[in-house]
Amino acid sequence: MTRDAHIREVLNSQQSPVSATAIRPEVMTEFRKHTASALSAVFAGAAFDQVALAPVAAAVDRTGRFADNFADRGVRSGFSSLLAIWGDPVDRAAEAEWLKMRHRDVHGRGAGHYHEIRYSALAPDAWVWVGLSGVFVALRTFTYCTGTVLRPAEQEAAYQMLRESFSDLELRAESGKLPATLADASSYYDRMLDTELRSSPFLVEQFAALTRLPLPTIGMSAPARAALSPLWLLVRPLVGHVIQVCSSKAMVPKMQALTGFRLRPHHDLEFAVYITVLRAAWRLLPDRLLLAPLAYNRLQYEKLVHAHRKYALDTFSVPAERSGGCPI
Repeated sequence: MTRDAHIREVLNSQQSPVSATAIRPEVMTEFRKHTASALSAVFAGAAFDQVALAPVAAAVDRTGRFADNFADRGVRSGFSSLLAIWGDPVDRAAEAEWLKMRHRDVHGRGAGHYHEIRYSALAPDAWVWVGLSGVFVALRTFTYCTGTVLRPAEQEAAYQMLRESFSDLELRAESGKLPATLADASSYYDRMLDTELRSSPFLVEQFAALTRLPLPTIGMSAPARAALSPLWLLVRPLVGHVIQVCSSKAMVPKMQALTGFRLRPHHDLEFAVYITVLRAAWRLLPDRLLLAPLAYNRLQYEKLVHAHRKYALDTFSVPAERSGGCPI
């Protein structure tokens, strides 16, 4: 069964007012591809809502995940998300178990601004919040990247696809699971925004530091790093600014205000240019360039499976003309 078929099965199995007939299969395929698109990198800063929750910020600050190389941290998180959405069931489960085991070590008391905050990565509220942040980044950036507007039923289907993909990452306790529906998830997000999320020097400083984004080094040889570093130092203020503007536009306004980055009228024009370029790239670039290799190869595999099954027999029973009966 394909992932899109599974989405429809999940929807039909729930007591939900969403009508599966309102879902366009080609749009769901497009959304699935969006989760692996390189274009979505310009919205990476939208995930900073994670560190607006004090225990998450305290943990990230204390363990130095931003200080070491924030770009590499983002790449690692992206790799895990790709495995969750595009990996086969065995690899998805293995990655989820590995992540939960490694996060058992992330607990303690914060430092500096967070010295009074106790944190535990596997605390249900923190764990669910981080997962839900990633889900909403994908949902909120889809139209900006593709130009396609999701119908309400498709929004629910997209949420259910991501929820199913991340199911192995959920904790055993009911409080450690993603909300059952998009409406529940939206209510949970709004409640957290109203009662738990706060601005902080750490959040403001890290969002501002996007214009000083370090060169991603994962998978890069030392000579390549040395060769690219001078060019990166020249372009990273612009790259970081684009990420700041695009990410801010993808955020809920109340959350965006917590980052300390102030959107001005000229940013509207900038953003219009950026999404025009993104949508043109989405239409024109081949999947081989547009998608992460894991996703591209998964799609090729699924196409080959479909081609193989296209030539299957309808039945293995003895044909009528060979059954010994009257041939007329």
